[in-house]
Amino acid sequence: MARAGVLIDRDGVINTMVLHPEHGTVDSPATPEELELLPGSGRAVARLNALDLPVAVVSNQPGLAKGRFSEVLLGAVTTEMHRLLGEQGAHVDGVYLCQHHPSALLAAWRVECDCRKPLPGLLRQAAAGLDLDLAASYVIGDGVTDIAAGAAVGATTVLVGPRKLYVDHALDAYGVWPDHFVADLAGAVSLIEDREHPRAMVAPTQYTTSSQDAASPAEDYVDRYLRETHAVTDGLDRGQIEATVDLLVRLKETGGRLFFVGVGGGAGHASHAVNDFRKIAGIESYTPSDNVSELTARINDDAWESAYARWLEGSRLCEKDLLFVLSVGGGDRERGISANLVAAMDLAKERGASVCGVVGRDGGHCAEVADACIVIPVISADTITPHTEGFQAVVWHLLVTHPRVLQHEMKWESSV
Repeated sequence: MARAGVLIDRDGVINTMVLHPEHGTVDSPATPEELELLPGSGRAVARLNALDLPVAVVSNQPGLAKGRFSEVLLGAVTTEMHRLLGEQGAHVDGVYLCQHHPSALLAAWRVECDCRKPLPGLLRQAAAGLDLDLAASYVIGDGVTDIAAGAAVGATTVLVGPRKLYVDHALDAYGVWPDHFVADLAGAVSLIEDREHPRAMVAPTQYTTSSQDAASPAEDYVDRYLRETHAVTDGLDRGQIEATVDLLVRLKETGGRLFFVGVGGGAGHASHAVNDFRKIAGIESYTPSDNVSELTARINDDAWESAYARWLEGSRLCEKDLLFVLSVGGGDRERGISANLVAAMDLAKERGASVCGVVGRDGGHCAEVADACIVIPVISADTITPHTEGFQAVVWHLLVTHPRVLQHEMKWESSV
């Protein structure tokens, strides 16, 4: 009987890509020595193994067709992948590679195939070999072609990596959209764990005197929201968090100031964050939303779109300072969304100040211009705002208490 499985692209998901500085290219590993697992990918595959889900690698590998390496080397790279995964207690049940390319140097591989993604032939080969129900399976990849192939067979698709505006444009060009965005393979596996083995619901009778057998819709929502929260945590980009810590450390070393900007919930977060970074981290911090008189006067006399930028000008923003953006969308110039945040970021870049942010969706303008941008992963389209605003508080508390940033011990921690 056909069963659900997990089909994973290889390069950029399981292992790192290889930089060739002499050619200015980034490509697949061509030798076993070049193969290096991405941090956490081996453990992530082991978690799939624990779920008893068949795991297959499905990867376009045109390097042979382009004359980059031989069949022997390609086989040796596959063997090395098995070995490195085995060291992490993980294994894959099948490896399916498309070696064709329409402009191959070798005529044998210059064919019109149905297995080169975005075509779904490779996925169908894996399904036949492992007896998989593709409609019940998962396709995980870091490229638009992975998502297109998965969508063609009705699988649940998961796009791995930082979500950028150009990615959205490429997805639109293919006419596909992933079911989920995550930071890495570990985040994808967390989604799958929750779908395949959801946490047991607490019996409704513990919450209510109702005699109904099934949980109420409200209880379903509570369980789903908390499972999504777990998936967001797994999907956070640790590298961008560390990069933000680096900016804060440099800010302290140079005596720069920290300016928080946000609207709506972000404005409330900004005020709270100013308190924390001044009191706990010893960083001179400000936000325009703390002075309602000046802010509303600037909105009235100038315009909402320029109010934050003019306030930053009045604060003599300079190259030593750091602008910290708290926004669900990150600002969008073309669509006129959070235009005041866009103007503030543009002014910061003009003056040589650093920019960072904690934002949602695809990161918007902030993701395009920031020196470090922590994008809260989109787990569900109907909970983007609450997860983003909730995790903004989680992340800035992480930052202000980071050992490299923390300066003054907090009251309750010091009174234990």
